[in-house]
Amino acid sequence: MTTTKKPNLERRARTRHRTALDVSLQLGTQSTTVSTRDVCLSGLSCYLPEPLELFTKYRFRLFVPTREAKEEVDGEGIVVRVEEVEVGDCNLFQTAFFFQHLDAGHVRILEQFMENEARETD
Repeated sequence: MTTTKKPNLERRARTRHRTALDVSLQLGTQSTTVSTRDVCLSGLSCYLPEPLELFTKYRFRLFVPTREAKEEVDGEGIVVRVEEVEVGDCNLFQTAFFFQHLDAGHVRILEQFMENEARETD
């Protein structure tokens, strides 16, 4: 009996773009600013020094470069994945956030940024 290996297919509905954008995360009374690992229209991931509980609600401000300046994209979301990883000689927590609320104008800013990123990588 022979078996065939199925090719790896992207399961995500939205394409992720590996890019380092500044993002300010507000979790209750604490806030921190880090760089993203990747971003898509559904969410983002980044490395944090401490783990967060799954489904923690947060507010964020993402600083997106445009041709004119940096646009601020504000919204709300939840933590959907936390994985401890080694980065250099440190252990950090790769954390994925799902966007629960983005207004239409902010979605358009992200869409334009993603389109520009896709063109530059082609």
